[in-house]
Amino acid sequence: MTDKPKMKTRYYYTEYVNHMIRFFLTCPEQLRLDSVRKRADVDNWVSVQAVLHQLSDEDRKRIETVYKTNWNLVAAVNEYCKRTEEDERMIWTLLVKVSTAIARQRGLI
Repeated sequence: MTDKPKMKTRYYYTEYVNHMIRFFLTCPEQLRLDSVRKRADVDNWVSVQAVLHQLSDEDRKRIETVYKTNWNLVAAVNEYCKRTEEDERMIWTLLVKVSTAIARQRGLI
């Protein structure tokens, strides 16, 4: 019996939500008017804020650290897990749950 290969699932909203999170992290405390180009920017920021503020401080810090570590999310998770010795599956599960919650909050799903 052979082990099944790991499969990472990408949803149609994955890259957009990643963009939303990175935009939010540029100004997490307050949306600066000079950074807003469209109404969608405001809606995106509010959606991310609503979801991230429901997380524990530890989970929010994990999300922030991973997204600020490296533009390539796979590399960022690998770097983060090596540095903190946290379980990679746990981090990916957190990222998927948060991404799905943000997409739902934003009305993408």
